[in-house]
Amino acid sequence: MSITVHATQWIHFQIKLYNLHSKTRSLKDQKLELPLPEFHQNLIIFTSAAHHGLTFGYQAIQWDTPYTSCPIYIEHQSIPWSTLEQRSLKHITEHITAIFLETMFYRQSQFKQCQFCFEFIIPESLFDHTTCQNCASRHFGVVY
Repeated sequence: MSITVHATQWIHFQIKLYNLHSKTRSLKDQKLELPLPEFHQNLIIFTSAAHHGLTFGYQAIQWDTPYTSCPIYIEHQSIPWSTLEQRSLKHITEHITAIFLETMFYRQSQFKQCQFCFEFIIPESLFDHTTCQNCASRHFGVVY
């Protein structure tokens, strides 16, 4: 199953389960996360409901010190409740799915391929623009 099909099925299920299209019935202060390990182990896309509307984004890594990192959530796009209230459920589902997929493809486009191991790596885990941290240790003697 392709990543696009997997993500589309997941978001359709979440719309039905949580009534994401409805401001009054949707989940509050909770992120629905879709891990996509088939592309990369660190690719997690989320959607959450807030007072202004639905927000879409991705999980990234923030390095607090040179040795410790923690996951953070980067908001990428949002849909105001007023936009969702003006549309039919079919159009809402299509719109939410399109925004979710746009967010997913945006995050995927940020991944860079390491020049040595050829793995796709999230940008916050790169030594430089072309080398992952593991290969930097192996080839350049960098100690983390």
